[in-house]
Amino acid sequence: MSSVQSMNNPLLVGKAIRAQLEHEIPKDLPLDKDFREGTDYTITDHVNTLHNELCADPRTLELFTVLIKHLHAFAREAKPTHSEWSRAVEFLTKAGKESTDFKNEFVLLSDCLGFSALLDEINHPKPPGCTDGCEPGPFFTNDAPEKQSGCSIAAEGTTGEPMFFEATVKNRRGEGIRGVKAEIWQADGDGIYDVQYPDRNEANDRARIVAEPDGKFCYRGILPTAYPIPSSGPIGDVLRALGRHPHRSAHIHFTITAPGYDDLTTALYPAHSPFLGTDPVFATKKSLVTRVFEEHDAKTWEGMGFRAEDVKGGRVWVWKYNFVLPTMDEVEKLKAEFETQ
Repeated sequence: MSSVQSMNNPLLVGKAIRAQLEHEIPKDLPLDKDFREGTDYTITDHVNTLHNELCADPRTLELFTVLIKHLHAFAREAKPTHSEWSRAVEFLTKAGKESTDFKNEFVLLSDCLGFSALLDEINHPKPPGCTDGCEPGPFFTNDAPEKQSGCSIAAEGTTGEPMFFEATVKNRRGEGIRGVKAEIWQADGDGIYDVQYPDRNEANDRARIVAEPDGKFCYRGILPTAYPIPSSGPIGDVLRALGRHPHRSAHIHFTITAPGYDDLTTALYPAHSPFLGTDPVFATKKSLVTRVFEEHDAKTWEGMGFRAEDVKGGRVWVWKYNFVLPTMDEVEKLKAEFETQ
């Protein structure tokens, strides 16, 4: 174990480390024992012993201890070769280089391996009868305009067929919830999000809707269509290697919040959409797949806020759903029950 004096000795330590000593003195430990695979003291034991001695934050220590345990267990079980591990490092390097604000390859990797879905189930467990959640995906933005229920969230001229969405937000007792806000974002009728258009200068197909006091809200928009997640980068290579496709079912994203209730981030899927069973990010659930029907009556369109002349295809798609939110106390109680199992 080194002393501060030895760390400052130019015969033993280079100038880069000596310069850092002005700001921080690293804690050194003696090398008391060699690690070796197949013995009672392996590299896993050695790494965790080091962290136990040096890491000051209990949660950081817990996270890395468990990570190292299972990462090393993966190596022992799968026995990757040096060549295979080099390819894995090259993959991660490429993922970092190709990530952008609107295409984060690491988020896609988490999604496509089911890790994002697992995290959501762990952190937001749902009591019986509550709406299932899923991760928000890569196309959420912070610039959605706040609007009142009954508004349109699609700019004039947006590609796609007209849609009317209507929802209730209730608690587990069937009571409408006050103070609901519903953040909504979706692709258009070509399966393209506004942020994917190079000439985007304002939010489209997205809004933060203030619900009615009884928890109901509705809006006019465009029926979304299926689209692929970005697959030209390393995550696309992974999907192809696994025999999977990058195509997501048509859907609408929601984040629904209300005072005293657990935030819900989810998505709804029309039953007519393809790819419901092979969603690349594992976000489809049967409870989130709903029937969407066609409305052909012009008077009904007008009641929804559409002008008859704006309904070019002779129909408006009608989508209805009843969201159910648990209280924060109900979720914390459920988490505590899971921890004792």
